[in-house]
Amino acid sequence: MSLDFGDIEAFAKDLDHQGAKVVLAQRQVVKRGALNVKKRLQAEAQGVAHAPGFPRAITFDVELTGDEIVADIGPEKGGAGSLALLYLGNSKTGPTLPDPMLAADKEAEDMAEWLGKVAEDIG
Repeated sequence: MSLDFGDIEAFAKDLDHQGAKVVLAQRQVVKRGALNVKKRLQAEAQGVAHAPGFPRAITFDVELTGDEIVADIGPEKGGAGSLALLYLGNSKTGPTLPDPMLAADKEAEDMAEWLGKVAEDIG
């Protein structure tokens, strides 16, 4: 499951022309935001009786691909991570866990603030 930080990525791209220092600072902001989202998703998944290993299956990865910094956050495929239906539901039950985009949207506000501070530091 990938989470889209569209506005933040657009702002980060605007700062890209400032060089390696800014790219590293941007990556740190995205990495910290992805970690916060992961922790929130893990906390929400705690105590799901029929999936005790599910919180450990939630991971994140941050990559710099071309001129984009991309965070991939969610349950790993296979094993307990296959229980992603807890977010989606199935034909017999609805979702058990809150939509992960809620966690991502909340964190996006904080990330935008931190990216603004990166811009202030270079300006």
